[in-house]
Amino acid sequence: MDPQAYVDARWHALLRAAVDLGVPEEDAPALVRRVLADQHRRIRRAEDPDPLVHAALADAIRGPRPSRRPPWRVLAGTLGALAVVVAAVAVTRPDHPAADHLGPDQVPSVFGYDDRAAHDLLAGLGLEVTVEPIRACEVAGRALGSDPQRGERFERGDAITLYTAVPASITCLTDYQRRATAWQLVDLAGGRGAGPPFADRVRVYTGAEAPTVLTHDQAADPDAWARTGVLDALQEAVSGVLLTDERPPTYAVPAVRIVPATEGLGACGAPEPWVAGSGDAFAVLVLPPDRSGCPLRLEVYREDGAVDAVALYAGSS
Repeated sequence: MDPQAYVDARWHALLRAAVDLGVPEEDAPALVRRVLADQHRRIRRAEDPDPLVHAALADAIRGPRPSRRPPWRVLAGTLGALAVVVAAVAVTRPDHPAADHLGPDQVPSVFGYDDRAAHDLLAGLGLEVTVEPIRACEVAGRALGSDPQRGERFERGDAITLYTAVPASITCLTDYQRRATAWQLVDLAGGRGAGPPFADRVRVYTGAEAPTVLTHDQAADPDAWARTGVLDALQEAVSGVLLTDERPPTYAVPAVRIVPATEGLGACGAPEPWVAGSGDAFAVLVLPPDRSGCPLRLEVYREDGAVDAVALYAGSS
């Protein structure tokens, strides 16, 4: 079968399969792309590549299935050699990677970045960056991940592939414009953009009796938001990482979800609306890397496509 035809037909199904096997959504494209590259020749020779690709995908995630047990003499010799190696590793083993942050010699997370900002981030560390757009159910131009992935050790001059989103179809994201607005707010919080279109006056609710009111120009200036704490909270929420495996170092990152402003938060409780009268309202949820506790919730209200109010509900761990 033609490998490209197979990719075109099965790309999203393979992404779902990877996620079902436990791969974080943001890491699935890089893993699937790597498996497809490894299986390129076998796909070309196969009439139905699905079984072999799914098996290779499972092996890449869970590890290859063990072979038959070797003869006991070979096993004894292997164990003896292994004991020597383990002893040597115990002496030379580097420090454990940090559980809640990435070091200066580890590939950083590009979660929350667009393609330009992610490229600049990686290039600024001395990495040779190749940008590879891939089809994904995400806003165009958002960074999806990298290969090597975040957390892996690197040296200046190493090559890295940055995966960025090309929307799979016009029906892929039914909330495309809202999600784009959410990412623009994340860019504003990180100092990487001017944010979404703002109205002449933007009301910012943080639980105080009266909202903070920003002018249009102030809303595009991160410094003007400082007294509200909204952008600081948003930036902190999207910047978290959590070590989930030491070898190789594997880090989980947050996730952004778009839900109706009227949708409650289950055990976190349904907040009472602070702002009313807008027909264009939605909530941005930032789930922490371990997906526990209550997510940060930022309600966004728009009038004629311009943000005229936001309301922050800080999350809890």
